Formats: sequence, structure tokens, C-alpha cells
Amino acid sequence: MKITTLQAKQVKKMIDNCEFDLIIDLRTVDNYLKGHIPGAINIPINEITDKLEFLSEYKDKHVILYCGIGSQSKSACKVLALNGFDKLYNLANGMKTYTYDLES
Repeated sequence: MKITTLQAKQVKKMIDNCEFDLIIDLRTVDNYLKGHIPGAINIPINEITDKLEFLSEYKDKHVILYCGIGSQSKSACKVLALNGFDKLYNLANGMKTYTYDLES
């Protein structure tokens, strides 16, 4: 199980270089709509297991997950890893450290 934790600066650089195939925002819909990392889709943490079939096409692709403070995304990465995902990334300390432009 390989989960790579990245700092916000690294995440921004990798997004700019189109290195992620999928960006998942695990926060509530309300928080997602207030502002999210460009290109991110919203799958609230409590729905991640329900979305495994939808996400299965990304098992061999680079997927980053983030939440508000970093703890939920670690847990969600573990769930995905246990279900066969092997290129997982976690935004360290979540959105509180991501100070770059957001989409809303």
C-alpha cells in the first residue's frame, strides 16, 4: 500500500504539470461549492465506499484526495488502497494549507 503525502506547494506544481488523473475533494458539498482545487470532483468522505465502482477506472492512475485538515483524506486513501488503488496521494493538512487559487 503506497500513499504519498504531499505538501500544498508540491500539489500545486503537480496540478500545473497535469500529473494527476483525478482530484477528489472529500469535504461536504457546501464547502466544495465555496471553493475547491481546480479540476476536483466532490465525493464527500461518507460516500467514498459507495463510489468504488465509479472510481475503479482510476485504480492504476494518479489520484489525489484532500479534505479540510488532512485526516479524512488519509483514511479515504487507505480505503482506496485496500481496494486495489496504487498511485494515491494525500494533501498534507488539507485545504487549510492550500493557499492557491480555487474554483467555486
